[in-house]
Amino acid sequence: MAALTVVPSPAVTAAPLYRIEEYLAALVETAELVPEDQEREFQAEFEAALTTAVEKRDRVGQFFAHLEQQIEFAKLEIERLRERKAAYERALDRLENYVVGTIEHLGKDARGKYRRLEGRTVTFSVRGCPPSVEVTDEPAVPAAFKALTIRLPATIWERMLDALDVGERAAVLQQVRNPEVAVDKRAVKTAIERGVLVAGAELITGRHSLSRS
Repeated sequence: MAALTVVPSPAVTAAPLYRIEEYLAALVETAELVPEDQEREFQAEFEAALTTAVEKRDRVGQFFAHLEQQIEFAKLEIERLRERKAAYERALDRLENYVVGTIEHLGKDARGKYRRLEGRTVTFSVRGCPPSVEVTDEPAVPAAFKALTIRLPATIWERMLDALDVGERAAVLQQVRNPEVAVDKRAVKTAIERGVLVAGAELITGRHSLSRS
């Protein structure tokens, strides 16, 4: 009779850590794409992946550190690319001015038009720009031609509106474009801890944040 061979059950076989980490990375990359109705299923898969990696805490911690490094790297890249973009824009503007200056220096032809600079694959020419405004003395410009952007507490803004009559209030609100409202969460937290009921806000407790050491 042939000898029996014991085959470990796939359900209890530990997956290699690199596969677990790859799975974690895949989950992270798709986290923002998970529909709301699949959030619980996603959370269960994520929890299962973390549970499988419980004996490799150091490596999982390294995975978190890797994500943090990528975030910092992305910040640096954004700033670097912003500076690079600005440098390219300055170079493009400068070169365009050089070419325009060269064509203007060549003067106009017999028909009164500026000459073209023709190459094998490109032709440079100039065209008139629409009238534009250049501010030479900003403080001297009348207030009627200025737009002011300020930040102030909402309570002061409300008092200012309440001090106006109905017509003036409507006129002011009509001129307000894309208002930005930010809730001072620190002030809300202090008020609630003092027993003040803040409409539209609540103090959430019992949550936990991850700590690594």
